[in-house]
Amino acid sequence: MRRFSGLMLTTVVLLAAGLFLYACSASKLNDFLMQREGGELSAEPVFQKKFAGTSMSRQQLVQLLDMSLDKSSPDKYGDIVFRERSVPRGKFPVVFSHKTHRMRYTCRVCHVELEFSMNQGDTGITREDNLDGRFCGACHNGDIAFDVKSACDSCHIKAGKDDDYTPKTFASASLPAQEYGDGVNWVEAMRRGVIAPRNSIYDEEVESMPLPSHLERSMLWTTRVPRTLVSFSHVEHIKWLDCANCHPDIFNIERMGTVSFDKEKILYGMFCGSCHLTVAFPMNGCSRCHEQLKDRI
Repeated sequence: MRRFSGLMLTTVVLLAAGLFLYACSASKLNDFLMQREGGELSAEPVFQKKFAGTSMSRQQLVQLLDMSLDKSSPDKYGDIVFRERSVPRGKFPVVFSHKTHRMRYTCRVCHVELEFSMNQGDTGITREDNLDGRFCGACHNGDIAFDVKSACDSCHIKAGKDDDYTPKTFASASLPAQEYGDGVNWVEAMRRGVIAPRNSIYDEEVESMPLPSHLERSMLWTTRVPRTLVSFSHVEHIKWLDCANCHPDIFNIERMGTVSFDKEKILYGMFCGSCHLTVAFPMNGCSRCHEQLKDRI
């Protein structure tokens, strides 16, 4: 009995000490970031990342930037072609347009509430799922959007192996333009109030998770290229996404910083490349993350 009581007391003491240290470290991190960031951007990086390799030469940087450029058609940028299930059954592929959907809903709606995976093909959607009101069927029920039971040719479109299909028409004249990706600056469109996408498909609107003060300011990282910083805004991302969209699957936050986070891995669809090569603006918009660089069109 005494031994059990001793263990209980030790556990309580360790737990209390852990909570105290956590609170102190969180407070210190918050103070540190607030001091280092006098404004949206500061002259010095908040996080001094360490890389295994040496700094890139100018020639290497130019080659990397050229590899990063997206040269696809703006009309098709953000479209996802699903053929794995439909084509073997003699049906046309499903072509999903992110553009037409993000006018009305944030990314959180589909990728949190409707449980679509952030990785193409991982969800394994079937017609039976849709008819049961899951995934696409949650909205495409004839009430919110056209019914999956009848409007088959609205999604199943003739597309060759090289995805040579006729994209859906999309009116973007009233939206702020950009010269890369799908041609629309969606962040600016929301900021101006041109669009007001809903954050939930349910009757009660869901607000984004409030951010702690140290995450409300832009976070800065060093890169392998001297004097080229990365500026990341949680505020802009939380307008579209939920914390769970990125953490912990895409960015592991068990410890501060991501040691293996670099441009090459982004090009392979990791980290920021999970979205910023297919749906969110491509890397042609260099200045959106590196304020010291010019966009490459």
